[in-house]
This record gives sequence, structure tokens and C-alpha cells, in this order.
Amino acid sequence: MKPSKPVKPSISPKRRPIRHHKPEEPARYAVDYMDHAPVWQGPIFAPGLFRPTQNGAPAAPLEVLFSAKVETRSMRYVLRSPEALNVTDQAVYFFLCQRIAASKYVRLPCGHESFDEYSRALSVRGLWKDKQLAVIVATPSEIAAGIGLTRTGTNAKAMLASLNRLSQVTMEFQMVNESGSAIGQGTSRFLSFLCFDENLNIMLNFESALMAIHRKGVALVNMREHRGLRTKPAKRLHAWLSAWASEGSRKLVGLERLMVSIWGEAPATPSVRKDRKRTLRQAIEEVSRLPGWTCVYTEKGDQLLVAKPVFAGTKAQQGSQASKPKKPAAESAATPTHRAVTPTSVATTPTEVAATPTADLLKPACSADSEELWFAL
Repeated sequence: MKPSKPVKPSISPKRRPIRHHKPEEPARYAVDYMDHAPVWQGPIFAPGLFRPTQNGAPAAPLEVLFSAKVETRSMRYVLRSPEALNVTDQAVYFFLCQRIAASKYVRLPCGHESFDEYSRALSVRGLWKDKQLAVIVATPSEIAAGIGLTRTGTNAKAMLASLNRLSQVTMEFQMVNESGSAIGQGTSRFLSFLCFDENLNIMLNFESALMAIHRKGVALVNMREHRGLRTKPAKRLHAWLSAWASEGSRKLVGLERLMVSIWGEAPATPSVRKDRKRTLRQAIEEVSRLPGWTCVYTEKGDQLLVAKPVFAGTKAQQGSQASKPKKPAAESAATPTHRAVTPTSVATTPTEVAATPTADLLKPACSADSEELWFAL
């Protein structure tokens, strides 16, 4: 008597097998909120300008060289500071760019009675000396809340310390022609601020303010994602990938390049390389858990395929587009794709994360001559 064949288990139509995500198919996720900072790409790509440092590490001098395009002009920059900048300084810089993009600043044109005083504070000389300034009025506690910290006195002091470090950075820049010869030069501070009774009047360098106002040729850093990351290397990696990666389509990058982009230099010894590579893989895993991000290693494991989520516009923008009358068109088959509803995880930090509101819709900024804001001097 022949043995009977084992019966294959039937699959219930209500209980289908789990389909694992394939690397060839990027996640279908679209960001439908506006909590982004339009950041000039030069400081993000500048190797070693912002780096994850250990608490209590001695201050190390900083010197960074990079090139960038500003208003279609080719520029060369040298940034120097007696103290290196850390990831907290990077988050403060992003928050200030976000404030400018949300029109929460005061325009100070050349010729205003206060322009010379604020220009001297920013140490602007040569190129850009007659360009208008963007003055951000904020309190240290507002800055702390904007980067995901609670409004405590300790965090407020940390924000003042961060602004002090950023204000120590000097910028020397040259405008060059197609042959590489300098046709103009100038100097400025990366950032400057004046203290009043309760508020701080903060000025960013001309390039950062210009990019944040026009929002062209910038890196859109998702601040909600940035606040949700736990570790400093992950925050630095997220900033670099936000400027480098594409929406939807994947790009290839080597782990060696990522290590230099995060820490600013190649590892000096094999042991340092081993530690940094382990830390880098942990940071990659942390970023890959963000909704819509795709981070897939190649077969050898020394390269990474990266894609960032698509920005679909805010719900208000989608509603305004839906309200517009559409012209009749030929019928076509359409297969809707459902957006993944995945909540962003909240960072587990020593201080509780503040619930910061989504950035307001962009509105025209009030001028320094306006009566809406009293400009204290």
C-alpha cells in the first residue's frame, strides 16, 4: 500500500502570508506635513564643520574649506573657529533656518538706522556688506523647544552656549570666475546675536539667510524626524542624507564616505575605524526606521542604497489643489496606492521631548519699519 502524500495546508483568504519588503521596491510613503528647515547645503556637506563629539571632550580648533554656488556665482569658503561645532549646534542652526522660512524674522535693509550696528555685530566686510540682514527674534527656551528639548533653565543655558560657539566661526569667502581666479572677496561671522532683556536678536550669514528665504537649492531637513532621532551620529547622518539622497529613487554611497561625512576625517587607526563603522551601522539602522526611508546594504556590505521619503505637500496644499476645477480629460485606469500610516517614534533623551507645533504656512515677513514688531536697540 502506497503511503499517502502529506496534505498541503490551505491558506485562508482572510489570512494571507506575510510579504517581506523587497529592496527593489522602495517604501510607498509620502510626508504630508510641513516641519522642514530649508538649509544651505554648503555647511551640511562641509567635512568636519558639524560632528558628533563626546561630552566633556577638550575644545579643538576648527578649519574647514569648501566650495559652493550662491546666486549662480561660484564661491570658495574657509571657516575657522577656536572650538569645533557639535550636533547640538547643527540643530540650532537648522532651527534658525526654519524660522526664516516661516517668515518669523525681521528684514533689515541697508540704509536702516540699525543696519550698521547689526552689520558690525556680524562682522560683514567686502562682498555682501550692503545686503539686507534677516534678524530672528527668539528666546533661548524657544530654541530649546524647537530642537526637541524642554523649556528648562539648563537647556536655555545650553542654547546660549551653542550660539556662542556658532558666533565664534569666521567665514572668509572668495567669488571666482570660470578660470578659478578670485574676482571678489569678503569676511563675515557664521552667526551673531545681540542680547536684550528677554529676547535674542540673531543674524545668520548672508548665504544661509538667502537660501532659507528663497528655498531654492537647499536641503529640506525634516525637523520632526531630526528631533525623533536618539543618537548624535544618527542626527548627523540624517542631515547629510537629507541633502544628498533623492526622493523615491535610490542612490549608492560607500560606508567609507559616510564615515568621513559624519566625523569630518578618515579614521586614524584600525581600532578607530572599527568603532566608527560599528557606530555608523547603528546610525544607519536608526535612520532606516524612520517612515519612508530606505537604507539597504549591497551584497558586500561596504555600500548603501538610500532613498528618502517623498514630500507630497501639506493637507492644506492638497485641499487647495483639490478645490481647483479640473479640465475634462480622457478616462484612464488608475490604481491608488495607500499611504503607510506609521507614527514617528519620539526620542528617548535625558530630558523630556517638548511637543513643538508644526511650522506655520509661509507668509510675508514684516519689515523693520513695520509697527507689528518693535525693534529694540
